Amino acid sequence: MKFSAIFLLTAVTGCVGAAADQQMLQDEIYSALITRIEGLVNRVRGLEDMVRTQAQLLDNMVSERKDWLAEKQSLQTSFEHLRTVCSASKVISSDDKTENESKAVGQTPEIAREAVDNQKFVRSDDSDPLVPIVTQLSQKVSEMSAELQVTKTGLTEASTSVFVNWGSSSCPDSAVLVYSGEVGGSHYTSLGAAANYLCLPLSGVNLVDSSNSNNAGLYGSEFESQDSHQDKDVVCAVCRSSRANNVMIPATTVCPGGWTSEYSGWLMAGYPAHNAASEFICVNSKMEERLASETDNNGKLLYYTVTVCGSLPCPPYVTGKRVTCVVCSK
Repeated sequence: MKFSAIFLLTAVTGCVGAAADQQMLQDEIYSALITRIEGLVNRVRGLEDMVRTQAQLLDNMVSERKDWLAEKQSLQTSFEHLRTVCSASKVISSDDKTENESKAVGQTPEIAREAVDNQKFVRSDDSDPLVPIVTQLSQKVSEMSAELQVTKTGLTEASTSVFVNWGSSSCPDSAVLVYSGEVGGSHYTSLGAAANYLCLPLSGVNLVDSSNSNNAGLYGSEFESQDSHQDKDVVCAVCRSSRANNVMIPATTVCPGGWTSEYSGWLMAGYPAHNAASEFICVNSKMEERLASETDNNGKLLYYTVTVCGSLPCPPYVTGKRVTCVVCSK
């Protein structure tokens, strides 16, 4: 009993340390992302200041352009007035010359004179000076939008988690399927066998020849439930949740406040009298099995878990009752 307590204390300490390391890693990731977002916010504020400065500059340029257009119109009006007061002889002479030239090219005197006037008042700075500035600002806005999208994607990736839906080949609506397969592990009779259960893929399997005589064995799994699921092979699904944390809670089917239930079911593990160690997992209440898998091949076995009063406080527990479980995320 003493050695069991020491072993349990060591295991709990290791789990707590691993959880603390995982939480520290998540805190570092969030801290780095927050620093990056603050940097981007400062850059956006700087861009806003630059846009306001450029807008003021544009207003000044528009005002100057209006003044220049008004001056140009005034000069055109003065030129027209000056031309009308020219001596009749010069006007006639000019009209005759223009008429002769226009006949050569098939134009009327009025059209020819208008073309000459337009040529006199064409200036190289008539092109819109706002185009390059607007283009530059649009490019900077596009670059900032791309950086914000990358940061948003990073935040989304950092706020997800993965869990195994034991006893089901699909994921709940709140999660995305990564892959589905069959539960496997070490044989229940093997001394020193691996304790954990695995979700083995059934497609894309990659195996390599082995010449070693000493190897660990990988087997499929079966329900030892003494009901309609007896000896059936157990399926599983690896699911990705949009929430950052998930936890399996035994002896209840209800999640704490603020948490989302991914699925609920039965707490199952190996038989305590077998040689191989095992672990507790939460098997979906659907207890889905692989089709045509009724043959009793054994392997990694799953039994219901029942309560045993003593060191287990009763109440709230009652001896000999099957234990439920729930997987929650937040």
